[in-house]
Amino acid sequence: MTDLRTYGVLLAIVYLGACSVEEDAASTSQAERDAALRESAFGGLVEPMDRARELEQLSIDRKRELDAAIDN
Repeated sequence: MTDLRTYGVLLAIVYLGACSVEEDAASTSQAERDAALRESAFGGLVEPMDRARELEQLSIDRKRELDAAIDN
Protein backbone atom coordinates (compact mmCIF):
# COMPACT_ATOMS: atom_id res chain seq x y z
CA MET A 1 0.00 0.00 0.00
CA THR A 2 2.82 2.41 0.77
CA ASP A 3 4.35 1.77 -2.65
CA LEU A 4 1.10 2.84 -4.27
CA ARG A 5 1.02 6.01 -2.19
CA THR A 6 4.65 6.73 -2.98
CA TYR A 7 4.04 6.35 -6.71
CA GLY A 8 0.94 8.52 -6.43
CA VAL A 9 2.83 11.29 -4.67
CA LEU A 10 5.69 11.09 -7.17
CA LEU A 11 3.24 11.18 -10.06
CA ALA A 12 1.53 14.24 -8.57
CA ILE A 13 4.86 16.01 -8.12
CA VAL A 14 5.90 15.28 -11.70
CA TYR A 15 2.51 16.39 -12.99
CA LEU A 16 2.61 19.65 -11.05
CA GLY A 17 6.17 20.28 -12.13
CA ALA A 18 5.23 19.81 -15.76
CA CYS A 19 2.31 22.20 -15.41
CA SER A 20 4.31 24.97 -13.75
CA VAL A 21 4.66 28.26 -15.53
CA GLU A 22 8.12 28.71 -16.98
CA GLU A 23 9.65 32.11 -17.50
CA ASP A 24 9.96 32.95 -21.16
CA ALA A 25 13.66 33.44 -21.86
CA ALA A 26 12.91 35.72 -24.79
CA SER A 27 10.92 38.11 -22.61
CA THR A 28 13.88 38.92 -20.35
CA SER A 29 16.48 41.28 -21.69
CA GLN A 30 20.22 40.71 -21.46
CA ALA A 31 20.46 43.47 -18.84
CA GLU A 32 17.86 41.75 -16.66
CA ARG A 33 19.69 38.42 -16.95
CA ASP A 34 23.00 40.09 -16.07
CA ALA A 35 21.43 41.78 -13.04
CA ALA A 36 19.94 38.47 -11.91
CA LEU A 37 23.30 36.76 -12.30
CA ARG A 38 25.08 39.47 -10.30
CA GLU A 39 22.54 39.03 -7.48
CA SER A 40 22.98 35.25 -7.44
CA ALA A 41 25.62 33.19 -5.66
CA PHE A 42 27.86 33.56 -8.73
CA GLY A 43 27.80 37.36 -8.58
CA GLY A 44 31.41 37.59 -7.45
CA LEU A 45 32.54 35.67 -10.51
CA VAL A 46 30.84 37.86 -13.09
CA GLU A 47 33.45 40.60 -13.26
CA PRO A 48 36.48 38.26 -13.46
CA MET A 49 34.75 36.28 -16.21
CA ASP A 50 33.99 39.50 -18.10
CA ARG A 51 37.64 40.56 -17.81
CA ALA A 52 38.82 37.13 -18.95
CA ARG A 53 36.48 37.30 -21.96
CA GLU A 54 37.82 40.76 -22.86
CA LEU A 55 41.41 39.56 -22.47
CA GLU A 56 40.69 36.56 -24.67
CA GLN A 57 39.27 38.81 -27.38
CA LEU A 58 42.29 41.11 -27.09
CA SER A 59 44.62 38.13 -27.51
CA ILE A 60 42.69 36.94 -30.56
CA ASP A 61 42.89 40.42 -32.11
CA ARG A 62 46.64 40.68 -31.44
CA LYS A 63 47.24 37.23 -32.92
CA ARG A 64 45.27 38.23 -36.00
CA GLU A 65 47.39 41.39 -36.34
CA LEU A 66 50.61 39.41 -35.95
CA ASP A 67 49.49 36.85 -38.51
CA ALA A 68 48.65 39.65 -40.95
CA ALA A 69 52.05 41.30 -40.34
CA ILE A 70 53.87 38.01 -40.90
CA ASP A 71 51.99 37.32 -44.11
CA ASN A 72 52.94 40.73 -45.55
